[in-house]
Amino acid sequence: MTDARQVVVDVADRLREAGVPSAAADARWIVGHVLGASPAGLAFAGPVDADELAAIDAAVARRGRREPLQHILGTAPFGDLDLAVGPGVFVPRPETEVMAQFAIGLLRDLARPAVVIDACSGSGALAIALACHAPAEVVAIESSTDALPWLERNVADQRPRFAARGSSVTVVAGDVLDPASWQSSPADLVVSNPPYIPDDCVPRDPEVRDHDPAVALFGGPDGFALVRPLIGRASVALRPGGVLLLEHGDDQGEPEGVPALIRADGSFHDVVDHPDWSGRPRFTSAVRR
Repeated sequence: MTDARQVVVDVADRLREAGVPSAAADARWIVGHVLGASPAGLAFAGPVDADELAAIDAAVARRGRREPLQHILGTAPFGDLDLAVGPGVFVPRPETEVMAQFAIGLLRDLARPAVVIDACSGSGALAIALACHAPAEVVAIESSTDALPWLERNVADQRPRFAARGSSVTVVAGDVLDPASWQSSPADLVVSNPPYIPDDCVPRDPEVRDHDPAVALFGGPDGFALVRPLIGRASVALRPGGVLLLEHGDDQGEPEGVPALIRADGSFHDVVDHPDWSGRPRFTSAVRR
């Protein structure tokens, strides 16, 4: 038997040697996951037996090869949600939570349940978060056959919670630019975290470069291959006064990035760019004329 706190120290050292930048935090998550304890609860965990040590070693080896921690744990946090993730689906990022919170505020201001379309839904993070926090009829559109099982699983797992709010989430397996995929037009809100990385910009982190699906990352030569037609699709789907929220890279804000593309469409006013937690440009809001 080995003390859990000492195991955390040893795991953190191994992860540092492997070049994992978040070694200390990841060590607590991995050991806690195997022991069935929260990272904070490890202080009260009992001795670690041989089978648990073997499971920890296997998880550490995977993390040392820079497999995403979320894949090892099987879940990723998004606000107050825990979503199932793994190979084939984009791992939701904390930066997107800022756009989700903004969207929830818009929905709560309505005097009725909203109609929402989440384009490029992936794991369903945005769709489910909105449905759980405000009454809404949400359509989650996803074309990737690898991502769809994760989306469907998360919707099924979270259905009791958003149903209690009076919400629904409908999964649509289809091309995000196909009008047939946009079942609930006219919509009050369209949200999207589309692929927006230019094709020649290779992510530095192995967790992203080697494990996030390319279809969820890369958006053509300038990153806007899907963004441009998506703006046009949203302009058709939204009711007058409806809102578009579109995530983008931190170098794709004002003056020449996504806000400029939305203004050029001519269908929107009140185009505003918004920062993420770190103050970097992260998403644009616009109101349908």
